[in-house]
Amino acid sequence: MAQFPFTTLGVDPSTLMPRLPLEITFGSRSLQVAGIVDSAASVNVLPYRVGLALGAVWEEQEYAGPLVGNLESTESRALSLWTKIPELIDATDVSLIFAWANSNRVPVLLGQTNFLMEFNVCFYRSKSYFEVWRD
Repeated sequence: MAQFPFTTLGVDPSTLMPRLPLEITFGSRSLQVAGIVDSAASVNVLPYRVGLALGAVWEEQEYAGPLVGNLESTESRALSLWTKIPELIDATDVSLIFAWANSNRVPVLLGQTNFLMEFNVCFYRSKSYFEVWRD
């Protein structure tokens, strides 16, 4: 189990969120990103620029349909990434499926499918931290 603080973007306190540092890998390329753990998100979401930085080719990925909510007009493709949370002791790489959005207006989101199917999360919002572990 590892503990992580809620963090802000800059100094704006309204941006306080449970951001999880991850290492994501596609093929031979890896990136360090911070994903927002979002229990209300039905899927994991990846911004377009992050997929490109990993070397993914949009046209080679399976169509996943449009996203929902305020992103309902945003097309997405399915992208499987190896993911590691370096702070978790004895953590092995886990395959996560992302809806790779055709937009850079989205953050990296870690949602129900399949981040929360692979990892347990407990939020302590009043204390500004959260815990992540894997059985």
